[in-house]
Amino acid sequence: MSDLTALLILIVLLLFSLVPALFFLIWVRKTERYHTESWGGVSRAFLYGALIGTFVAAILEAILFAVYAQVLQPDLGGTLPRGATAEFLVLALLIAPFVEEGIKGLGVYGMRGRIQYVADGMVLGAAVGLGFGFMENLLYGISALATGIAVAVTTIAIRSLSSMLIHASATSITGYGVGVNLERRGQGHALAGSYLTAVGMHSSYNALVSLPLILPLVGLVLPGYGFEALSLASLFLAVIYGLTAFGYINKRIAEAQFQTALPLPSPRPAVASRPPGSR
Repeated sequence: MSDLTALLILIVLLLFSLVPALFFLIWVRKTERYHTESWGGVSRAFLYGALIGTFVAAILEAILFAVYAQVLQPDLGGTLPRGATAEFLVLALLIAPFVEEGIKGLGVYGMRGRIQYVADGMVLGAAVGLGFGFMENLLYGISALATGIAVAVTTIAIRSLSSMLIHASATSITGYGVGVNLERRGQGHALAGSYLTAVGMHSSYNALVSLPLILPLVGLVLPGYGFEALSLASLFLAVIYGLTAFGYINKRIAEAQFQTALPLPSPRPAVASRPPGSR
């Protein structure tokens, strides 16, 4: 393969990863019709998720998984699950959801100065999640190139309708918690509850796509259904889950935008500085 061909393939994968992410970004931003978050804000959130969130989360996950595999398992006398499948499930169902939703949530919290309405937090959260999902899809697509460009493109397409939408929806829930936390001046447990809800959504999605590994592990494989059939079924359900979650989040944003301006503890510019419908 020539350098030019490799570059063209990389550009194709980049576009296949970026275009759906931008489409959903425009969609979720326009859902907040009356106090639309500026493009500067959503772009910053998207770039945080893509360029910082993905790589920081990957490093932390690698560290925590190493601690689990090399410290916790030996110290506990082998009572924790062993084997490649069990260790993968620990990473997918526990470590990754807590780490990734935490890192993405920190991105939203770091932009709390932009949040004047609860819906702002949800839009910024979705933007962070879409950026994270975009970069993750691109990396998965590049990894899948070993089996052909068609497989790589298909991988990106499926993940764009499932995993990426879960990232957006889960972090939007965390953004809701950030907004409510500001509205209540830090009182209550809305942020913690929203974060744990996001973790639960992320973990349940990973469990869904891991059904071909989980069901045999617990002895619940149905006769006549092999790994391939279970994989196709779980991917179909994952797409339904992603689309449903994203639709729910957009509905919540549409409802939340009618709330009054948040009584933020720090001085804020007048609401008129960002008139309804501004871009």
